[in-house]
Amino acid sequence: MRLQDLVGQERAVAVLRNALRRDRVAHAYLFSGPDAVGKSTAALLFAQVLNCQTDGDETPCGTCRSCKLIQRGNHPDVRLVTIGADPRGRRRTEISIDQIRQNPRKPREAPLPLIQDASLKPAMGPHKVYLIDPADRMRAEASNALLKLLEEPPPHVVIVLVTSEPSGLLPTVVSRCQQVVFRLAGSRDIEEHLLKLGAPPALAPSLARLSGGRIAWAIRGARRPELLEARTALLDVCADIGGRGLPAGVRIAEEIKLQAARLAQADSETEQEGEEEEPTLAAPAGDRAVRRELPWCLDIMVSWYRDLLVIGEGSPLLNPDYEKALKRRFRPQLVAQSQCAVESILETKHAIQRNANIDVALESLVIGLVGACD
Repeated sequence: MRLQDLVGQERAVAVLRNALRRDRVAHAYLFSGPDAVGKSTAALLFAQVLNCQTDGDETPCGTCRSCKLIQRGNHPDVRLVTIGADPRGRRRTEISIDQIRQNPRKPREAPLPLIQDASLKPAMGPHKVYLIDPADRMRAEASNALLKLLEEPPPHVVIVLVTSEPSGLLPTVVSRCQQVVFRLAGSRDIEEHLLKLGAPPALAPSLARLSGGRIAWAIRGARRPELLEARTALLDVCADIGGRGLPAGVRIAEEIKLQAARLAQADSETEQEGEEEEPTLAAPAGDRAVRRELPWCLDIMVSWYRDLLVIGEGSPLLNPDYEKALKRRFRPQLVAQSQCAVESILETKHAIQRNANIDVALESLVIGLVGACD
């Protein structure tokens, strides 16, 4: 895959290709934009271009040893700094300072923290590239430690911060990065890309509309029918949420969690099927897997209330197949409640991403939504 193959990201790609063509690559970039539009893919492709062993026109060859190692996550000079288990197997909810800077009071562990590793010369390619994703999940002390590296980076280091919430980063960190903005893609572009990937012609147009400009969502939906089934179940919950009464809040919360669990199970089965072809990370289990899928489930609920906000204006809907149900529920006097619902869902999403208790967070959310809609 090439940078220019990213769907709907011509402006972002032009920024990166111009820097490569003019040999003016910045020491730090901030890739920002909505979820599932290609930021992480672009960061990986950019790392491949910077260390590709063949001469290309701002494009990774995808076949040299360096490109293959980066794709598999095994390149000695390209590292993903993200949320996951620490060296002792404990679950992280944020990017900690130990991932960024060595604590002199703790024993030295492998791999080296980012700052210590960045001081070493590249082992294989011309650049050491660090992809921090999601960058908004860095703890304050981690951001401050990174800031020192951004102020005086070694000449061979390129740092790419990836985030859908740039407001979660320190302004001083943002100011030291070249910003590359990613946007929602057009439905026509997404449809054409799905058809190139072999999606059924009857399914591609609806997936493109339902994706809301998020190419990764559309691709995932084409490959995984359970994603569309979960979307239908969640929108049905939203459509009926006002008629169930306050006591039904707990049951609705359980339904949301159930859909996330089904998606997590399907993800686990998909990963296991691919183990023979590529080495993969172990699939997360239980609460951790559900927590991974819940943000997407909550985004579907946000799309319902967003449509309630705009349907009275005749604006395009994210869920056009639910137009009749939306019109039945729409009341001009409920616009303020719909806006509050969107804010509450997003707050719950962020709380769950930061390791809040899933059951408590969902029950509190749904009881509030039911009460507002009654």
